[in-house]
Amino acid sequence: MNGITNEPVFQPGKRHYVLCGDEEGLDSLNPIKLILSNEKMSFEEIHLFLESPSEVDKKLERQKMGTYLYVAAEGKMLRKVVSTAKKLGYSSEEAQYIRVGEEEKRIFCCRCYVISRVNNTLNIGEHINCTACSLKLELSDHYSPIKDAYLGYVAQI
Repeated sequence: MNGITNEPVFQPGKRHYVLCGDEEGLDSLNPIKLILSNEKMSFEEIHLFLESPSEVDKKLERQKMGTYLYVAAEGKMLRKVVSTAKKLGYSSEEAQYIRVGEEEKRIFCCRCYVISRVNNTLNIGEHINCTACSLKLELSDHYSPIKDAYLGYVAQI
C-alpha cells in the first residue's frame, strides 16, 4: 500500500496531534506520545479497539485545521482508516500511516479480476498462481489504490 511506512516519524510544528491505532499500533506510537507529553503539546488518542467505526469517523471529522494524524494498525484496519481519512480530506502532508505486523500482499489477476493474497515477501518480478483461475502471474510494480492491489501480469500461458 503506497504512503504507508513501518515506523512513525515525528512531525514538529503542528497545532494538535491525533494518535489513532489498534492496541499494537498505539504501542508503536509510544515514542511520538513521549515527545508530545514531554513538550506539553496538544494531542489525543483514538483507540480503534475500544471505539466503534462511526465514533472514530466522528472524531476524525471534528479535527480542526493544523491537526496532524498518526494512524498505526494492522493491514485491514489500517486500510479502513486510511480510506476514511482521505475521504475527510487529510492530505499526505497531514497524516502518517504506519503498518504494524505482517501484511499480505494483494495481487490483481489481469484475466479473471480476482485478488489473490500472498505473503509480503513476494517481490516484483516473482511469480504466483492466481487462486481463482490458476493463471501464472508476475508481480508488477503497478499499484492500484482503488483495488488496493498490485497488478499481476501474465507470466506464462
